[in-house]
Amino acid sequence: MKYDCFKRLKLLPFICMLFGMFPLSLKMEAQNLSQSPFGRYTLGDQLPNPSSWVQALGGNLVAFSDSSLLNLDQPASLASLGRGVSIFEGSFTGEIKDYTLPASSARGVNAGYSSLALAFPILRKYWITSVHLMPITNMGYTLRDSTETTGEGQVLFDYNGSGGISALGSSHGIRLGNSLALGFEFRYLFGKTQYSSETYFPDQISLVRGSRILGNNRISGFDSKAGITFQHCFKTRKTHWSSDTTKIRRSARVQKDSLQLKIGFSYRPLAHISGSSTYLAESFFGTSNLNTIVDTVLLRNSDNGKVVMPSQIAAGFSLASSSNKWLFTASWRYTDWSGFSVFGAPDSVKIQNVYSAGLQWTPNPNVRRGLFKKAQYRIGGYYSDGYLSLRGQAVEETAITFGMGLPFDLPTYYRKPVRSMVNFAVTAGQRGNVSTTLLQERFVRLSISFTLSDRWFIRTRFE
Repeated sequence: MKYDCFKRLKLLPFICMLFGMFPLSLKMEAQNLSQSPFGRYTLGDQLPNPSSWVQALGGNLVAFSDSSLLNLDQPASLASLGRGVSIFEGSFTGEIKDYTLPASSARGVNAGYSSLALAFPILRKYWITSVHLMPITNMGYTLRDSTETTGEGQVLFDYNGSGGISALGSSHGIRLGNSLALGFEFRYLFGKTQYSSETYFPDQISLVRGSRILGNNRISGFDSKAGITFQHCFKTRKTHWSSDTTKIRRSARVQKDSLQLKIGFSYRPLAHISGSSTYLAESFFGTSNLNTIVDTVLLRNSDNGKVVMPSQIAAGFSLASSSNKWLFTASWRYTDWSGFSVFGAPDSVKIQNVYSAGLQWTPNPNVRRGLFKKAQYRIGGYYSDGYLSLRGQAVEETAITFGMGLPFDLPTYYRKPVRSMVNFAVTAGQRGNVSTTLLQERFVRLSISFTLSDRWFIRTRFE
């Protein structure tokens, strides 16, 4: 008897080995998932759930799991993965954004990877773990403003920001019976954000000094998350009456499709992440691109401190048929940004509520042929009252989502196929309002995820 785990190197293990080496060479500058001016606040623009199938169902799934898909919103969902199945998932996102200001407009296009994840069993029936890497914030903005003065003429203001925060995490799903599952996630947060602001006078470049502020923030530390799901199956039965030759009325109960209810909760506590910051203020003559430094006004180099990350509570439910033909899910997420601070400095943030819902339909889940008959079609949407508060107004966000999942079977070494999927999602929405926050952002987000499954750690017997 022996465990024949890697007797033949297949596609999935090979990709996962590359994934294991990838984080060592990852550079934060490669992240470019946001060019939003709203990324000027906090540690950058908050990025959505990376999985395409989650985005297509409204972007927030706390109470749903699939045996062949990864749900990084809920660590307890790992307990629902197929027994003995290992899953690798890679997600990529592209965005088109239109920005509208009171007197101008602009467009931004960007793309990049959104997550890499690997899940595998520790104890086949009870404990499944995953390792994932993803950017969680991104800062990538360039802003310019101007005004007129009576003495110096035109005054220009330039603002720039770059960088972002990533998370390298490990989640664990533990099955407690057929109905209850617990989950835990531990993340290492790391990254750097850089920002600058300049004020100068193009009409008086040799007479009036301009000013420049340069700074960056580095963080590295841990946070955690816990989740729980409970599932109950309501069996629907139909009674059919019949009689035999003795004219005695008999009954036979035929079980129909069952209704499955799942309830989920998750909680991420407040976290204090260690970090350091630098701050440089200087004056110059000239313009932003061509200038002569006159004086260093203030320099603070490598000040150590703490970044207080917000706590979060999420709850939701899902209703589905046991045949996997249809699914409805809804979730609520509450994030307390009121305690957020960067090295003791608060920001323009507020308590955030996000409401989301989604519907999935599969024409024929059990058909062997006909790709689009067994495909999963999804539609959803979400509303957020915003985590930013600008000019005393919340920056609200609303979006509709839709997508599909195309399943296909990959043969394993033991000739027992497992289901893999390619998932697509489109999100169209709006954030902010010109009349209240002076900036409106309309976006279309395209996402694709590749989920590859294989069977590892199979026990073989030799006679």
